[in-house]
Amino acid sequence: MFYLFSITPADKDRKPVKQPQQKTPSRARTIVTGGLFAVWIVLFLFGGISIVNPQWLQEMSRPGKDTESQNYKDYADNFLRQSNYRMAIAQYQRALKIKPSLVGASVNLAITYSRMGDYARAEDILKEALKVNTAQKGVIYYNLGELYEKQKKTEQAIECYRHAHSFEFQQDLMYRKLAVLYLNAERYEEAREAFERVLAIQLDPSASYRNMLLGSMDMFEADTANLEIIRQQLAQKVRVEDFPGYDLTIIRTTQQRDPEIAKTHNFLGLIYVRLGDNARAIEHFEQSLKIWPGNADAKKNLQVLRQVQEKQQIPTPSE
Repeated sequence: MFYLFSITPADKDRKPVKQPQQKTPSRARTIVTGGLFAVWIVLFLFGGISIVNPQWLQEMSRPGKDTESQNYKDYADNFLRQSNYRMAIAQYQRALKIKPSLVGASVNLAITYSRMGDYARAEDILKEALKVNTAQKGVIYYNLGELYEKQKKTEQAIECYRHAHSFEFQQDLMYRKLAVLYLNAERYEEAREAFERVLAIQLDPSASYRNMLLGSMDMFEADTANLEIIRQQLAQKVRVEDFPGYDLTIIRTTQQRDPEIAKTHNFLGLIYVRLGDNARAIEHFEQSLKIWPGNADAKKNLQVLRQVQEKQQIPTPSE
């Protein structure tokens, strides 16, 4: 008979082959697997948090971003000083990509385009910067005024300089700009008032300290801690009485030799000539030369004015 399964003698003596047993995972392998899974979970959660970008995460990354953006701005400033406008623009744009509210980078980027003759783009950048919540709006308005001044847009420049007056900014620079524009437009009374304000600021010992603080705001723009200290100091009114006697003596001595103060006196002399007050004009010309004996403009103006006075004093021959 035929059987479906038959056993031959050889099969009887053959030892059964043991099937390999499936080993259970070792402890080390379990730990590694669990660790990789945990890392995957952390990465997944971090990716989700990055997408949401909560406030606490923004605060953690802010110091690094501030430093990086300020570094790019510093690189750009060096390129701007070297008149390498293409590289300056690239670095300013990198800084603003990291920190769009970096006003110093926006202003200097606008200045770069202005020097290249692209006034339209410079104007757009400055107007966009005005939308940023910043304490440096005065700086933006001042540079926008200079941009309009270059384009002979006098009224728009005057309006911007007036806006700069409403914010924290070096008032002597702003009033000088206004005064020169008024003088060129033959608005002599307004020019006189503006130059008188310039002179008062120049003779105020506390103004130099205040201007130093205002000038440092751009330097510490990315340093929120120091910037807050500067703002607190600006909020405090500095009186002449608060200056040590030695410092006050140095300031007064410097003022007596300051060419910028001499220039202001010369401008006031010119304005008083236009207003018909020659006596006051001579006083300012003489004061200008007392501070700066080499001031050629004041010397010439004083000489011409005295010659005019001498001719006026010569009696007219009677018929």
